[in-house]
Amino acid sequence: MAVDLTLKSTAITNRQATPPVLNDPGQGDGATEKCVFGYLASVTASLSITSVIRLIQIPSNAIVTDLRLSSGAQTAGAFDIGVYRTNADGGAVVDADLFGSAVSCASAVLNVDVLGESTVNTIAKQNQQLWEAAGMSADPRTDLDIALTVATTDVTTGTGAIALRARYVQ
Repeated sequence: MAVDLTLKSTAITNRQATPPVLNDPGQGDGATEKCVFGYLASVTASLSITSVIRLIQIPSNAIVTDLRLSSGAQTAGAFDIGVYRTNADGGAVVDADLFGSAVSCASAVLNVDVLGESTVNTIAKQNQQLWEAAGMSADPRTDLDIALTVATTDVTTGTGAIALRARYVQ
């Protein structure tokens, strides 16, 4: 026996409520997408595990909709892609591999989607503001850095360019 249901997202349920409930931009309602690009012309050779490359900053209340990595061949090396507080805010790691976990850059990569590469950034988290998706208890109302952390394998030769491009809504 088939079950005939009409399922609704939270945004549609909010719209149909009495009185209607407003949705946050990007969470069911339209929003203007912004783009940020960060680039490093040459990765330093011989970066050891835990070295951090900060590439872009995004407001803590933004919802990241797309994150793309490009890298020249670093010969050896893998990176976690995650969230850090800015240096002005102490520089601490928030979630080192929210977006990517041990993404290899030994060979060149071009415009690779890493938004959901890590199992940490689930579909539910992709609908949350950055601070919440990264596991913070409250919105710090500041920018957060998206950074690469050398993971599992040192960057032995390096010297290739590396970049992150993110799209987000606020």
